[in-house]
Amino acid sequence: MNLLTQAVGYKCTVHLHYCNNLQSLTKMAQLTVLLVTISVLILLILWYKFKLSKSSNSAPSLPPGPSSLPIVGYLPFLRHTDLHTQFTNMAHTYGPIFMFKLGSKLHVVINTPELAKVVVRDQDEAFCHRDQTIAALEMSYGGQDIIVSNNNDNWRKLQKIFVHKILSKTSLEASRSLRRDEVRKTIKNIFGKIGTTVNIRDIAFSTQTNLLTRMIWENISDKGEKNDNLAADLDIAASNIVRIFGLVNLSDVFPSLAWFDLQGIERDMKKQRNKLDQIFTSIIKDRIESNSKESQDGEQQCEGKKDFLQILLSHMDQKDTTSLNMTQIKVLLLVKFILGN
Repeated sequence: MNLLTQAVGYKCTVHLHYCNNLQSLTKMAQLTVLLVTISVLILLILWYKFKLSKSSNSAPSLPPGPSSLPIVGYLPFLRHTDLHTQFTNMAHTYGPIFMFKLGSKLHVVINTPELAKVVVRDQDEAFCHRDQTIAALEMSYGGQDIIVSNNNDNWRKLQKIFVHKILSKTSLEASRSLRRDEVRKTIKNIFGKIGTTVNIRDIAFSTQTNLLTRMIWENISDKGEKNDNLAADLDIAASNIVRIFGLVNLSDVFPSLAWFDLQGIERDMKKQRNKLDQIFTSIIKDRIESNSKESQDGEQQCEGKKDFLQILLSHMDQKDTTSLNMTQIKVLLLVKFILGN
């Protein structure tokens, strides 16, 4: 009996000792994993600091700016509700030119007229090749418009036509009556709502859209309800595009995430761009058919009476340096419409 009791006691002691060893091994394994994780994080931070210091030693000195965190940069410290106030305070702290990082992208901010003159005029050639946002590239058919395109032959051609043809004094004088009519209609509309609350922003946006619609294709053959529907569709698409442009896109500051389109900004911009593309395609085809019919009837439009679309179509498929294709015409219409809004 004593031998049996001793054997059972010894077995319990061995089992208890085995459990204690197992718990110790488990704790040791957990501690090892924790130490390895901390070591990896420390090594990553040290590697990031080493890479940053190495690049800073080989690159020219940068402007002053706030301290940033590894990987995310200054992004967590931005207050999206009052960015203008925050940037004003940083300008007071760091001077007329400062820098900060958003994700992996370095941004340089200038905030004086003198520096702005240097960037946009004196050193325009050096600063014209800018890194564009995904939304801007999607909206501009891959960067083909005069806003986001690089300084190349295509940009110079579109810019020349846009400035000397669409924004010329003759074109603007020809559209004076349209601007006067739309302003009068807006005033009459507001006057009819005396005693009620009106949204001036929406009214101004709608007025601008209607005016641009008439200026771009005033001579559309089928006016009235069709023209009103076009203005409404364009108003919605343009307002959505402006809204999407104002969104902060993580894919812009973390290019490695661009493929995932986590916020759906690229998808939404492409959808709105396609809507405008369908409208532009329909209007251009209608105008080409109308021009062909007028040409057969022997009618010819006066130069001063041409709207913007007619001016652009006059450059379509020409055999000279000002020749435009369908996509380039859409791009210039889009620029005129979006800039006007």
